[in-house]
Amino acid sequence: MVIHRQREILRAGAEGELLCVATFLPVQRWRDVLPFLRMTSQVQRQLAEAEGLVRYGLRADLLHKRFWTFTVWRGRDAANAFVAAEPHATAVRRFRDWAGTGAAFVEWRSAEGSIDWGEALRRLQHPTFSYNPPGR
Repeated sequence: MVIHRQREILRAGAEGELLCVATFLPVQRWRDVLPFLRMTSQVQRQLAEAEGLVRYGLRADLLHKRFWTFTVWRGRDAANAFVAAEPHATAVRRFRDWAGTGAAFVEWRSAEGSIDWGEALRRLQHPTFSYNPPGR
C-alpha cells in the first residue's frame, strides 16, 4: 500500500523558475521506522513554516519501509536554509543510522513546479546523490 500526502503552500511570488527536490528514503530496520516517522512529522511541521516553499509531497510504502519526498522551492537559498534549520538538520545527522541501500536525492529546475511523482521517480534513477551504507 502506498500512501500519498501533498500540501500546497502557494505564497506570493511563486512564479518563475523553481527548484524541485525529490528524495528516496528506504529505512533499513523495522525498529527505526517509528523514530523515522516521528522525525518526519517534525520536519513536516517545519515545512509548513518554511520561507520559499511552494509545495511538498510525501509518499510512503510502509510495508516495505520506503519513503519518498518531493519539495518545490522558489530558489536554492530557501531550500538550503530549510535543510540547515532544525529539525531537518537533526534528520540529516540521523540519516546514516536509518538509511537503507539506495537512499538518494535529486534536484532539478522547473518553471511549472507541480508535484509529479512519475517525473520524480524517473529522475531518482539518476540521482544527484545516492547512499549505500558501508558493509551492506
